[in-house]
Amino acid sequence: MQTPNNETRQRILDAAEELFSKRGYAAVRLRDIAGAVGMRHASLYYYAPKGKQQLFVEVMERNFARHLEGLTAAISGAGDDLRAQMYAVAEWLITQPPLDFGRMQQSDMREIGEEEANRLMEMGYNAMRLPIVAALKRARDTGTVAVSDANLAAMGLVNLVQSVHQLPSYFGQDARLKTSKQLVDMLLDGWLRRS
Repeated sequence: MQTPNNETRQRILDAAEELFSKRGYAAVRLRDIAGAVGMRHASLYYYAPKGKQQLFVEVMERNFARHLEGLTAAISGAGDDLRAQMYAVAEWLITQPPLDFGRMQQSDMREIGEEEANRLMEMGYNAMRLPIVAALKRARDTGTVAVSDANLAAMGLVNLVQSVHQLPSYFGQDARLKTSKQLVDMLLDGWLRRS
């Protein structure tokens, strides 16, 4: 049986994504997802015959694909200037719900099985890392930066910017974006004075 792919299914995936993002896999029940879209719990099985795990896997695949596409487009749209590219990365990350890789690895992924968890975590790290790594390597090749480990630099940037989501709620979107760009500047300019 083929799973339907219609507006209702997209609403289910959107609701599941929001709930999993806020509460984690273990804390979300199918009843919560059904309630969020205004349908009966049993009706969800029409859209997700394998239940909560199927929804979680699909939500994460969709989320990671969106990040890969969004980060790639942000960098591409920023032109050739590395600072503008990293500002675009920061803006993309700030305008998206945060990804809590620590919680996912320590909690969520333990619930779904090792093979599937490893596949999803690799997909997630690649989505967040690879577009930035490519930009850093291009900048390194032109002599703009001296980054010895582009993978570490990319994940450092992602984690710093993701931490801005933890600011108290009275920090609005504009303040979060400004802070994330300050973090980009800090990474690009370094902390030590140059003589």
